[in-house]
Amino acid sequence: MPARPLRMTLEEFLAIPEEPPYLEFADGEVLPRNSGGFAHGAMVAELGALVGNYLRQSGEGHAGISVTHATFTETGQRVFLPDITVFPAGLRRWISRTGLVRQHPVFAIEVLSPEDRPGRVADRVQFYLRNGTQLLWLVDPEDETITAFRPNAEAITAAAGDIIDAAPVLSAFTLDVAGLFAAVRD
Repeated sequence: MPARPLRMTLEEFLAIPEEPPYLEFADGEVLPRNSGGFAHGAMVAELGALVGNYLRQSGEGHAGISVTHATFTETGQRVFLPDITVFPAGLRRWISRTGLVRQHPVFAIEVLSPEDRPGRVADRVQFYLRNGTQLLWLVDPEDETITAFRPNAEAITAAAGDIIDAAPVLSAFTLDVAGLFAAVRD
């Protein structure tokens, strides 16, 4: 049986040193951030390189890996670390180089870990879309799929043989799903 979730105030949470194992915060509950191990890290690195190279060439924005975000709304408080965060170029000046980023990502990529529970994943998807994320990719290394979520649209799942795009956030970024998983597997 899982241990009871740790509860604390936002102020107490923010006083915890930011070091491994990384933690997230959702409305008073402290949640461990699944590290996923080497395979997870390799996937994040590969995706980060692909997105980062595209952004450097296009000038459309900036990306970061495991950037600490904070969203404080009338419905709740949350501190979270997307595996990859993308901001449009015009928002760079709003992004702090240290501390919490209070701007919600317009495009976030989350690589699922075997420990991720379906209920928490569904909650995370709704959280992103409710707070201004225009595109969320959930990458499933086990099934070798990428599911794209956009506000007010049906989710689209891409698998081997498919090309997935990052519209409306990135104008011309596309990704060969089979090629991504082959690059990490080989």
